[in-house]
Amino acid sequence: MHDSFHIYTDISALPVGEHDAYMEEGFGGICTGGTAVIKVFSVSRRISRNDLVTVLPLQQVSIRDVSDDFAMTFFKFDKDMFLDIMSGLGKITPDFFFYMRKNFQLRLNRSEAARFLGFCRVIDFRGRSDDSIFCRETILHLLRIYFWDFYVHFQKVMAAGEKPLANSNKENIAFKFVMLVSEHFKTHREIPFYADKLCISTSYLTRVVQEMSGQSAREVIADHVVLEIKKLLRNATFDIKDVARKAGFANQSSLSRFFRLHTKMSPSEYRRTVHIIR
Repeated sequence: MHDSFHIYTDISALPVGEHDAYMEEGFGGICTGGTAVIKVFSVSRRISRNDLVTVLPLQQVSIRDVSDDFAMTFFKFDKDMFLDIMSGLGKITPDFFFYMRKNFQLRLNRSEAARFLGFCRVIDFRGRSDDSIFCRETILHLLRIYFWDFYVHFQKVMAAGEKPLANSNKENIAFKFVMLVSEHFKTHREIPFYADKLCISTSYLTRVVQEMSGQSAREVIADHVVLEIKKLLRNATFDIKDVARKAGFANQSSLSRFFRLHTKMSPSEYRRTVHIIR
């Protein structure tokens, strides 16, 4: 992450094109001039000056009607980085992520826009550290603040009784699937279990989840498991055997195989790259 994380002002670096496509990277940034229409799944928004835009990885996104003077200051993050960000935020419910995909635009006033640009300057400054581990953790902490602010805003919206945009039938299936996974992933990692809970076929569930999330159902389940393991590994009071047990693995070896398959590092290697809670 240290070598690839930057603050961008060149819109050609935006990880989105004019045709609908699932993005490997997400981005967060502010429009500093001009206009464009950004579409995330079925929701389109015209973006203009001082609009803050946050699009998560693996969303179906496009951009069109881009004015000649359209400009943004933004950062990008892939799925692995996003999971690392979330691993330090405690229990965030899946309904937040579904809210974000339909509410990816937030209009800021002038002072709020100036604060966000200042935030970007802090990230850019911190990203220049020669200590790669310190740099990585610092940037992750800063981005956790960014997403925590959105989560607090989301909670206030829900508490105020504001109705979110209605979901399609397929979106409801995908949402219910993710909610079920968040509840049962430690003990059930097989797709038929969730299809049975939703009273639909395994093949239909697989198709809907792929269409609505850009990931296979197995990948969604694996992401929940990886996120839980990362949260546990950040706690120094747990040894690897404790982490394996708490994450629902039969032994330390099966945990290590799973974690290496999905992160390309062992649990011990990951633990050496993060700030440990003691």
